[in-house]
Amino acid sequence: MTTLEIMPSVGTDGNMNRIDKYQIVKKLGEGSFGKVKLAYHLATNSRVALKIINRSTLAKSDMQGRVEREISYLRLLRHPHIIKLYEVIKSKDEIIMVMEFAGKELFDYIVQKGRMDEDEARRFFQQIISAVDYCHRHKIVHRDLKPENLLLDENMDIKIADFGLSNIMTDGNFLKTSCGSPNYAAPEVISGRLYAGPEVDVWSCGVILYVMLCGRLPFDDESIPELFQKISSGTYYIPDYVSPGAKSLLRRMLVVDPLMRIDVESIMEDPWFRVGMPEYLLPNSECEEGRKFTKDDEDVRTLSQKLGYTTDIVVSALNGEVPTSGSTAANEISDAYRILWDNRKQQASRHEEPDALDNYMDSQSNDVRSRTNSDATRTPGPASLTKSGIPVTFGFDATHLGPVGVADSRIAILPSSLPQYHLAYMQTHGVAMSKKLSPVSVKKSKIRWHFGIRSRSYPLDVVSEIYRALKNLGAEWARHRNDDLWTINVRWRNEAPNDQGEMVAELLKMRIQLYQLEQNNYLVDFKFDGFENKGAAKRRHDDTFSAYPFLRFATKLILELAVSSQQA
Repeated sequence: MTTLEIMPSVGTDGNMNRIDKYQIVKKLGEGSFGKVKLAYHLATNSRVALKIINRSTLAKSDMQGRVEREISYLRLLRHPHIIKLYEVIKSKDEIIMVMEFAGKELFDYIVQKGRMDEDEARRFFQQIISAVDYCHRHKIVHRDLKPENLLLDENMDIKIADFGLSNIMTDGNFLKTSCGSPNYAAPEVISGRLYAGPEVDVWSCGVILYVMLCGRLPFDDESIPELFQKISSGTYYIPDYVSPGAKSLLRRMLVVDPLMRIDVESIMEDPWFRVGMPEYLLPNSECEEGRKFTKDDEDVRTLSQKLGYTTDIVVSALNGEVPTSGSTAANEISDAYRILWDNRKQQASRHEEPDALDNYMDSQSNDVRSRTNSDATRTPGPASLTKSGIPVTFGFDATHLGPVGVADSRIAILPSSLPQYHLAYMQTHGVAMSKKLSPVSVKKSKIRWHFGIRSRSYPLDVVSEIYRALKNLGAEWARHRNDDLWTINVRWRNEAPNDQGEMVAELLKMRIQLYQLEQNNYLVDFKFDGFENKGAAKRRHDDTFSAYPFLRFATKLILELAVSSQQA
């Protein structure tokens, strides 16, 4: 990964603790595509999270263009319970996303407090569903909702993290594989069936609601196959202390058949859900019907500036005419206007003032646009979409900013939801507070032990290497099922003595499975599956048998994979 010391093109001035106008405080976390660091904006003293994405790593995933387009689009999105993207700084080596900082996780809060009372859980749940509904109406599905991705600001309000980007990075793979966060994943995800997306978010929200109300997971097992079985069968228990209204909603959300599962719109109409619901979270009314747009409308000029279309094309699209640039442009413009309308409605209902960093971005937007650099470009954003002087921005109140204690956080890092990871997190992460906003050294993470081989390669590449190694060892394997590419049933010829001391050939059976530990971090697991021949069938009933054939073959396979890796 490119280090910050060699990024003067984005304004570091050779200072590894500074990027452009942001002073770095410490590293918050690290993932497959880059790092996340806490920083503050020098002009406004606003705390932010810098998500630093390595371009070369991103290019290897063939997602460079998609990320560029999606980031440009996501700058328009504003919701009080979605983490803000303030701006994007680009260099030839890295993409740096400047994001709103929220210092706590809902996961930590649940671990410390245990189950919540229904009023508190409902308040959080209303905020989550409102944000998810906002995403779905704008054709964006999160697909990895879990307490680790739900941050809490200083007012104890929910902020959905990794909004959009995690979706982009897993798009195409996550839709078809069982590689996800198992405890919060829907049955159609772990089974490998194709799915549309919104129904998956509903299932995950149901699991989150259950965790908040009960203080534990509805589907939990140390054995991943057993966990998958529980999820696929929808086997869970709701304690008696949960109210009938909450039980009813949970039972309609945690439905195995996605076609029978309740949708977000119906959740927002549920009687239990609507108790004490703030007005600003209510679904917005439709955009102004019958309005005719002209080139002089401020909305038209704003959309033209943001999207890069001429005012004539924008007017045609908003008035229901297909512009000369085609239906794709019309859809993009219509979607952007709906976002603009939603933002204005949200802002007017909450009566919020823009935070200090938003105001600064607005005041500097013209100056920033005029700046050019041969090695780097700076993309201001999101500049507030305004009408009649109403700034369309949301987020945390900037009055708390400054050199105060900051809680440790893992913003934008998506760890696995496996129980052992939860346990490891609780044991290794405290709630220690930093006393000063100054750069600090980062302790190395404790080693986490796993059975099997860990890999950061792409799943299909991992499986291909396994097949190549098996072939080199002379092993046989059964043809995989179309709905399960990640399990390989193997047979290997092994010479072993029988009861008379004669060497007999027997077929050792092994099952190899690929699991995901966290985003772009996988585990190859080996499981002994018995022997296949007449003598071995009789021997299965003995009290003991030797595990050495299995261990010997596993060792040979690991060594063969290591050789292939060195030759690649």
